Amino acid sequence: MSAFTEANRKAFNDLSASYNSKPWQHKLSQQVSDALQQRRDWLGVRWTKADDGGRDVRLLDYACGTGAITKALGPYVTTIRGIDISDSMVEKYNEASQSSGLKPEQGSAVVGDLLSEQVSPQLSGPEYQLFDIAVIGLGFHHFEDPALAIKRLTERLKPETGVLVIIDFLPFSDKLAREREQRQQDPSADFPDMSHTIKHSGFTREQMQKLYEDGGLEDFGWHVLPDLAVMELKGGTKERTIFIAKGRRSPTGWGKLRNWFGSMQAQMAGQLSLEPDGRYGS
Repeated sequence: MSAFTEANRKAFNDLSASYNSKPWQHKLSQQVSDALQQRRDWLGVRWTKADDGGRDVRLLDYACGTGAITKALGPYVTTIRGIDISDSMVEKYNEASQSSGLKPEQGSAVVGDLLSEQVSPQLSGPEYQLFDIAVIGLGFHHFEDPALAIKRLTERLKPETGVLVIIDFLPFSDKLAREREQRQQDPSADFPDMSHTIKHSGFTREQMQKLYEDGGLEDFGWHVLPDLAVMELKGGTKERTIFIAKGRRSPTGWGKLRNWFGSMQAQMAGQLSLEPDGRYGS
């Protein structure tokens, strides 16, 4: 674990006791939840239905915190796995999951880091593969290497159908950049809130689309929420614009070959069904 990731782990451990306890935090969580639920069809996931006959729909909630994304999309999936670097956040997540009546096999979180050089063997088994959807909810700007994050999460999606969703902020300008620069000059300085754990001051559509395409995703989609996110922090009130980005994992090499062969079969069948005079055969 890098020094920066360790700083994030410690900061979120310290924050866990009061996380989502303030009115503005509840409002922000609800804002994200409403946005996802209103755009369920747009996300392009085949959600669970009562008449599906037990089909498993799997959600990976990465940097899950206490489970805001899980609460938003939980009703539409059957299996949920959360991963977070903060053991205190994972503890809160699992307490909330059990209180809601979910069994551990239905929904649970573990401590882990998919961006580390050596990913834990605990996260290498089938339980943490082939997800229908993976979501990062307002954690992407804390990641040291966004490109690696997208690549690693994409590898855990079902080829052709698995969807990666990232909710984060458009570029913002406030004292954050200056605070980071000052901290580099004086690491002992006391800064408010979580500024020292933030690596990126937001992302543009162009940046996100390139990250998605380079990470092996296609069918990029983008939504900007109309209402600002308002955060009442120790350093003052901050306003951010939230975006939702999505992309579908590209087919594997075999999948592309299968799709090509299928299209060729359909084309040949259409040609063979035509009579010489141009009429379709019976």
